[in-house]
Amino acid sequence: MNAQTAQTRPDYGIDAPGLVRFFFIAGTVALVICLVAILSSILGQIPKIIVGVLFGIGATYLLGMGCFMLYFSKVEKLKEQEKLLNLVRWSGQELVLDVGCGRGLMLIGSAQRLSSGKAIGIDLWQQQDQANNHPTATQINAQIEGVADRVEVKTADMRELPFPENHFDVVTSNWAVHNLEAEIDRQAALSEIVRVLKPGGIVLLADIVNQAEYAEYLRRCGMEDLQLHNNTSRDAVLKVITFRSFAPSAILARKAVSQSDER
Repeated sequence: MNAQTAQTRPDYGIDAPGLVRFFFIAGTVALVICLVAILSSILGQIPKIIVGVLFGIGATYLLGMGCFMLYFSKVEKLKEQEKLLNLVRWSGQELVLDVGCGRGLMLIGSAQRLSSGKAIGIDLWQQQDQANNHPTATQINAQIEGVADRVEVKTADMRELPFPENHFDVVTSNWAVHNLEAEIDRQAALSEIVRVLKPGGIVLLADIVNQAEYAEYLRRCGMEDLQLHNNTSRDAVLKVITFRSFAPSAILARKAVSQSDER
């Protein structure tokens, strides 16, 4: 029995698996040190309390973050996908590009909203960004979800998209652009997204950081009607517990239509 026939439900993977692993390993180590300190017959009462409390707090935070990231990967991001894709007014005929598609969450969600359209996903399939990231995994998920005939995956760099100008009706990207560490590379990716988008086309860009930077650059690239979709109260809490490194939100924008485009 191969993996395709054995898998009966789509698996959209765990985001940042190395970081999740770190949280659980470091949290477990901190918990062990906490218990050893508390049970130690060598340390005095006050050192026991100090070491136990400090490592207990550390263990709680680290293990809690590991559980939180697993929950977001397996539950919350599926809910977020539905909310985000519902922001687009679909006709069913769109040609869609998903940038950094991974195992296909946004790609397949887009394809489910198409009748005669098509959804193309590109990725470099890096394992540090998503567990078991591979085009075969995306194709299996598309088959399970019943949209394999409307989905295509390619290996490509978001900074050099292998498509002509003014080609796509909708471009989506979910938690991918931030993986480019240099601002100049993120700007290159956004420039490419705007380049391949048709005049009047829609970009739906979701990420966990850098949203203000993206919005400003998209405006400079000629995108209009920019809207930020977030959860203010939730994001305030997430920024505190993650030291401002995780606050997911999305930008919806439309590419300007010039007079020559209208003709």
